[in-house]
Amino acid sequence: MKLRPKIQCEICGLKKKSILHRHHIIPRLDSRSTNYDNNLAILCPNCHSRVHTGELIIIGVYHSTGGSQLIWFKKGEPPPLPQEYWLVKHNPLVITLEADGYKEKK
Repeated sequence: MKLRPKIQCEICGLKKKSILHRHHIIPRLDSRSTNYDNNLAILCPNCHSRVHTGELIIIGVYHSTGGSQLIWFKKGEPPPLPQEYWLVKHNPLVITLEADGYKEKK
């Protein structure tokens, strides 16, 4: 499996490597958290802050024939995948969606 490049923000595309942050998709305090590529998102400070406030929701890293890609969406917009396909289902930042009125359509 090819690792994702660490040269730009995976959300906004900012290419300023010296200021980029590593964000644990499954939080470090969770026993399921790892430092592997599939649990780390590379974010600029602005996007990182927006993830922690719940404005941007990261649902996981998905693998395809084109390589691995971070999947995310903005609060208030429909998710790109139904919740049953999310790799990260019990992330505290994802759970905030229910409090904001997001309910998975069944």
